[in-house]
Parts: sequence; structure tokens; C-alpha cells
Amino acid sequence: MSFLSQSRFVTAIIFLTLLHSAPSFAISSTNTSFTDGFLEKQSVKTQAKQGNPAAQYQMAKRYQTGDGVPRDIQKAASLYLEAANKKFAPAQIDLGQMYASGIGKEQNFSEAFKWFKRAADQGFASAQFNLGNLYRTGKGTKTDVVTAYNYYEKAALQGFVKAQFNLAIMHLHGLGAKQDMSKTAYWYEQAANQGYPVAQYYLANLLVEGEGVDKDLNRAMALYSSASNAGFKKAYDAKIKVKQMLKKQKKDAEKLTDKEFALH
Repeated sequence: MSFLSQSRFVTAIIFLTLLHSAPSFAISSTNTSFTDGFLEKQSVKTQAKQGNPAAQYQMAKRYQTGDGVPRDIQKAASLYLEAANKKFAPAQIDLGQMYASGIGKEQNFSEAFKWFKRAADQGFASAQFNLGNLYRTGKGTKTDVVTAYNYYEKAALQGFVKAQFNLAIMHLHGLGAKQDMSKTAYWYEQAANQGYPVAQYYLANLLVEGEGVDKDLNRAMALYSSASNAGFKKAYDAKIKVKQMLKKQKKDAEKLTDKEFALH
């Protein structure tokens, strides 16, 4: 089986798994540095009690993880809700994640959709990615792969790596957009450039076969090595095969005679 055939076979399995399994969701990437500017004069806890949404969000994070306070998921959920109702997008995302996962809130994909949508409308990439998952799987809303593609694209254009990878798969299978190997390669490359090992592996497969991108065994070798170093075992196996191909290519070149060079 060729590299591309293997790639299509495995990504087809990934695609079917994505289509029929519960989606995974991204939480807000916001950390304390996002809120530090809001919290210079008073303690976080004091400002949270005074209704500051950034402080409420930060305290919710602490209660959720047990960072400096006793872990209390329900208190975290309550604070996320307070901040989310004040249009604080990071809290809306994490509240949506609670509804999607059933941790801290009873699982409710309609509520998850509502909160992800509010944050996505404010331009937050992780929320856009999460909405893409819900539209693709029909959780909390009707299945709509075109809208899923559109939300993935919004997130991908902001550099959200998993959205970039999902766009590559959608173009590979013609899901929500035209089947297009050049766009498949493009989005694999965007994700690969951020060090996403799975994307590096699949982009390398395309480079070996020269489909959607110019054939380049040396570049494929480098990508397989990077993915392999990140622990992606299939990339290690593929690297060995490409290494053998490069050796054969070198030997074949060395066998050329002067007469054969003259003919060309």
C-alpha cells in the first residue's frame, strides 16, 4: 500500500470516528496574564466579589483546579456563569465546555452551543472551533457540515491548529467543501508548521506521493523525523521507508554512465 493510500485509509478512519463520536472541545486558552491588567489594585477574590468578570473568571479557574483554594467544581461553574452573563468570552467558553463534558454542569449540548456561540461571535478561535465540532456532529444543533467548515476556517485563520487540521481532512474527503488535495496539503502544512505531529505525518505522506504538493522526499523525511521525535510512532516507521527510498535514489544516480549522461 502506498503512502498516500495509507494516509487516505487512516484519515478515513479518523473522519468516520470524528463523524460518529462525541466531539472534543477546546477550553479557553486564557491564562492569568490575560486578566492581570484588570486586577492590579485589589485582590482577585475581592474584585470577584465586587462583580469584576475577569476576576470572577480567574477565581473560577482556581476553584476548578484547586489552585490556592479548595477544589470546588460547583463554585467554579457559578463564577463562570456570572462572568459569562457579563459577556466575558473566556468564561463563556469554559462554561460551554462544562455543559459539553457534563463536568460541573449536567451535560447539555444546547447550552454548550449557546455559550460557544456567544464567544465565537466575539471572535474567539477556540469557541469557533467548538462550534465547528457541534455543527459537524449535530450536537446541540442540526448537522451542517458547511457551517462546520466555515467555523473551522474562522478559527484556522487565527492559527488554531486543530481547526487547521480538521480543514485538511474536510478537503481530503470533500466534506463541507470541494475535495481539493492542494488545500488539504495547505492546511496540513499550516498545522505542521506549528509542530502538530499528526499534520506533519500526513503532509509528509503527500510529499512522498507528490499529490497536492510537489514531491519532495527530503522534506518528507524532515517532517517524519519531527513527528517521530514527538512520539508519533507511524512517523518513525514511515521515516525508515523514506530513508531506504533516498538511499536507492542515490544509488540509482551513481549508476548512470557517461554515455547515459551524454544522451540527456
